[in-house]
Amino acid sequence: MEEEQACAIVSQCSGAPAGVAEARPVLARMGPAQRERALAEVPGLGALLCTVFPYYNGRGPGNISLYARGRDYHLVARERLEEACRRLALRYPGFHFHAYADVSPYPEVYACARAGLGLLGQNGLLLTPRWGSYVFCGLIATDLPLAGGGEPRGCCNCGLCRGACPGGALEPGGRVAEGRCLSALTQQRGELTEEARGLIARGGMAWGCDACQTACPHNRGAARTFLAEFCNDTLDQLTEEDLEGLSDRAFRRRFAGRAFTWRGIAPLRRNLALLRQGKKE
Repeated sequence: MEEEQACAIVSQCSGAPAGVAEARPVLARMGPAQRERALAEVPGLGALLCTVFPYYNGRGPGNISLYARGRDYHLVARERLEEACRRLALRYPGFHFHAYADVSPYPEVYACARAGLGLLGQNGLLLTPRWGSYVFCGLIATDLPLAGGGEPRGCCNCGLCRGACPGGALEPGGRVAEGRCLSALTQQRGELTEEARGLIARGGMAWGCDACQTACPHNRGAARTFLAEFCNDTLDQLTEEDLEGLSDRAFRRRFAGRAFTWRGIAPLRRNLALLRQGKKE
């Protein structure tokens, strides 16, 4: 079957399972602007080839979220997905393949769950059988006519992730209120509300948050990643001294290839200062 052959090509490049989600049900969950972009980038869109990239490398101490301790996942996933697109184009001449890694018009977690790769978590994350929620989702949109996918199942709704969220940001249906999400707030540029500043000061994180994932029972015994990019040259902790005297350009150059550089140096400086103040109080 074409579905099996196409998924095998994607799986060979990602190293993880791959599945097919027919495009129509996914498009139905998207807003008009997102649908317009998706159809403009792949006219005749018929299916999404979905896969995951596990990043868990242990849960050591640090103030950087686990996902951002290795190489920037955008780069890792994009390289592997683009290689899959090249192989697919050779196997299926005349069809189009467009790779997406996080920056996409699609609800990637929902698409991957439809493709059979995991459950929909109450924290808005994909819960895979092997790696829990410690995965990045990757998609390849194509006009190749492929069949597959079904309405995904949700998790057991135990509520542990909601109870663990520092800002109470997790809402019913897997929705996340970014204004109360510690991970989102640590990445936000500009001035923060007093409430948000206090949340960061108490949260202990310079970048991101792992609270809902640490609490999730699906992550107990999660397998470690096989991807060297998330195992080698990891960085668990940032200090104010690490950033001292750096311009934004110098910061990006020094920490090139890290996911926490995309917002520049200012949010990290602010967050580290808030953490210092929080320790004094």
